[in-house]
Amino acid sequence: MHVPLIDVKDQTMDVVLALEDDSLLHLEFESSEPTMADQIRYGHYDLELFAQQQKLIRRIVIFAAGIQKTPEPLHIGSLTTHQHVIHLNRHFDGADELERALLKIQRHKPLDAQDKIRIMLLPMMFEKPQERSQAAWKITEALHQENSDNSTYLIGTMVAANFSNLLSPEKEKILEVLRMAYAFQELYREFEEKGREEARKETAITALKNKFDVETVAKLSHLPLEKVLEIKKELGL
Repeated sequence: MHVPLIDVKDQTMDVVLALEDDSLLHLEFESSEPTMADQIRYGHYDLELFAQQQKLIRRIVIFAAGIQKTPEPLHIGSLTTHQHVIHLNRHFDGADELERALLKIQRHKPLDAQDKIRIMLLPMMFEKPQERSQAAWKITEALHQENSDNSTYLIGTMVAANFSNLLSPEKEKILEVLRMAYAFQELYREFEEKGREEARKETAITALKNKFDVETVAKLSHLPLEKVLEIKKELGL
């Protein structure tokens, strides 16, 4: 299974996974009772996806805690759809999963693929909106304090999958954490690029002082020839 492609539009999320057999997996997340309108929307999305990719599409619909009804596949004569349905409250206990995830994060244990998927779905394992919001914030706090390479990604995917079900003030606090993380990453990239530029310049200066020709210095330092000529002029060489 490859990295998910996540498309967020109007606070709803479509997730498409590229599977090892070259088929596509279309995931849908629902926190309300299934309707015929939902099935029509899924079918429309899958037809659009097939028109673009020309690949077999599998669909899984994941229902939040509290939803018991299983939707009927769409059958309109010329077209029949198929899907797998997962009711989270039949497979997971939200409180137990929250405690398990928090302990693993706080003990600095590596999160495997199943842990990451459970974190993404964790708020939906609670039936009440306030409980979902509080669970999402607790996970966000723990991941933010851990500050690992995957923290921002995990928080972001969890929020995207549960956006319409999160309440204030937890939602605003989580979004602020994501905004701060994004700003930090942009600043870090800026400093990193400046560091690389300084290293290239130092390489060019050393090579020029050792009487390498400018073409060779440009190749060694990965700087444009014009920049090397400018440095040489500054050095008075």
